[in-house]
Amino acid sequence: MYYRNNKKQKFDRLILNSVNNSHILTNEVYYDKTYKQQLINELTNRNIYEKFIKRELQEDKYGRTKMCSVASSSRLCFLLFGNTNGIIFESPLTTGHSSAQLDASLYNTFYECKCHEIFDSHEHLSLAYKNDLNKYFGINNIKENKNYCDLFLSDFGLNGNNSIYKLHFDVKQFLCHLFGLAHNDGGILQYIFFTPKEALISQNLFCKQIYDELKTEINMFWNESPKIKKMINTYKIELPKPQMIDVSTIDDFVMNKL
Repeated sequence: MYYRNNKKQKFDRLILNSVNNSHILTNEVYYDKTYKQQLINELTNRNIYEKFIKRELQEDKYGRTKMCSVASSSRLCFLLFGNTNGIIFESPLTTGHSSAQLDASLYNTFYECKCHEIFDSHEHLSLAYKNDLNKYFGINNIKENKNYCDLFLSDFGLNGNNSIYKLHFDVKQFLCHLFGLAHNDGGILQYIFFTPKEALISQNLFCKQIYDELKTEINMFWNESPKIKKMINTYKIELPKPQMIDVSTIDDFVMNKL
């Protein structure tokens, strides 16, 4: 865990260097109080996302507000799509017995945004999804003595016996998104990864290695898994190539008003 946290701290500094804005505290990952209040006012005045305020701005961890993090995918998603007509943030899809939460949706396209999450530990898929794994992928060998679905690359027809929970890519969440789309007549699942500047990535070996591994993992599930291919074709799901967006190219229309 320390290894992951140390990597994440280095990644956060890269994001800071990419954004390089005076309203970001120089020795922290989080915005100052002026920006936080401006962000709250902007979201309220725009009347785009009341749920966003209720859910995200109150989700404090260790005394910090998630939405005011430089590397917050929620914040970056809002800045990317905040001026888009018809966009819906925090868009839920029922899986039949649970809910898959997407960062945003526009008609039949659902967006899942990532930033620092590739350095986080991922949750395990609940045993409640055993029937879904069997229905959609023909996976019926889940061990009964576990309190979660113990899944490996080989379960999806991929080479290797690595656990899906040790990857940078959050496969558990990906599966829930697929279950939700399948249950709701299909659609487009577009992943967006917000990254530091390419020049900064190439200068930091640890960061370049992480992104190289991430791209390999994504390619496996997008292009090499016969079970994923069969499932998305059967349930009319499209998986476009994930977008990698440099955070310094995002127009911070909230910050511009300060």
